[in-house]
Amino acid sequence: MRVERFAALRKFKPPEELHILWVEMDEEALHMVDGAFGMSDGVANVRREYKEIEGRKFFKIFVAQGCLEEALETLDRLKKIVRIGEVRIER
Repeated sequence: MRVERFAALRKFKPPEELHILWVEMDEEALHMVDGAFGMSDGVANVRREYKEIEGRKFFKIFVAQGCLEEALETLDRLKKIVRIGEVRIER
């Protein structure tokens, strides 16, 4: 008889998917956004990865499940001090 090694873990629900935001901003704003989310406890992870859409630079931000509203509010507050444009929610 084979015993499954991690059978006890099956009772836990798998983690829900995180959100991916693409945020239009420049390098200067990226540093400020990264610093702001760095002070929050696991809300978001700002990446240096970007893609160009219609000549505009969008940086990737991973947002923890259940923290989307908080992340969007933080970005809205940051818009008052750095240039942040459009925010696209991928999932």
